[in-house]
Amino acid sequence: MTFKISVPLHLTGFFSPNFADNPLLAGSKGTGLVIVPGLTCICKFSEKKQGRNKVIYNGVKTKIKPVEKLFELTDFNRRVLCKISSPVPLGFGYGASAASTLAVSLALHRFLKKPDSAAARLAHIAEVKSLTGLGDVIALFEGKDLTIRTKTGTPGIGLTKSFSQKGNIRIVAVDLKKISTRKMLKSMSPAASRFGLKLLKKFIKNPDLENFFKYSQLFAKKMKFADENFFDKLEPLKKYCIGFTVKKGVLFAAAEQNKLKNAVSILKKISPAIHIFKFGGGIKKMYAT
Repeated sequence: MTFKISVPLHLTGFFSPNFADNPLLAGSKGTGLVIVPGLTCICKFSEKKQGRNKVIYNGVKTKIKPVEKLFELTDFNRRVLCKISSPVPLGFGYGASAASTLAVSLALHRFLKKPDSAAARLAHIAEVKSLTGLGDVIALFEGKDLTIRTKTGTPGIGLTKSFSQKGNIRIVAVDLKKISTRKMLKSMSPAASRFGLKLLKKFIKNPDLENFFKYSQLFAKKMKFADENFFDKLEPLKKYCIGFTVKKGVLFAAAEQNKLKNAVSILKKISPAIHIFKFGGGIKKMYAT
């Protein structure tokens, strides 16, 4: 049996982690953008009960740690082939490992005739235990457009609030470099965590897109994702963009469609690896063949 699942991506702007002993309660408070196209996962479940599961990401056999943890937690005894396609690479900051894990978990739970809520919960646990993400799963599963994570924890325990955005706005993202989420989280100072929470409290008072990028830039500098000189080089973007920032190894900006071409021409000077997204959200194309 084969299941096809489409899941959005998630770009976090600023956050404050909660490393709770109970993975159901662990997570992060923060704010991010839920964007599409995300990724599409096709999982084919074999009748055979022996052999290793295989994950192929954009045509390449890949080990995605939280996906491996997912199968370990379920002790699933059938061979599964999962083919994942996405416009973005793993490990840069798009929440692609979380999206992959959620998609595979949804397919697995559909195969087992279990609820989507259980799939999201297990995907969250796998991400937390792998330390590859702390808040992406709940944002992907529940959020859309601009989403605030107001309470940490798995879907069903954590809380989110989303704010719809204009349909003519596009998110332009640039791949800068691959950065380990595990290393980022382990090296995150208490001061940076407190700063993320402080920014969130300010943002909640006026949760618009301009403030999202304003506070995200401050957080990026605090986390040393980029320095003042890097942002100074992007000064021409201000004429065409609502805002821009860096999260881990991704530079991303928001621009209205009539200014998109100008924004892209500037960003191409940074890197030719450019992706264009819309705001979105929700799990799509859940069907079996």
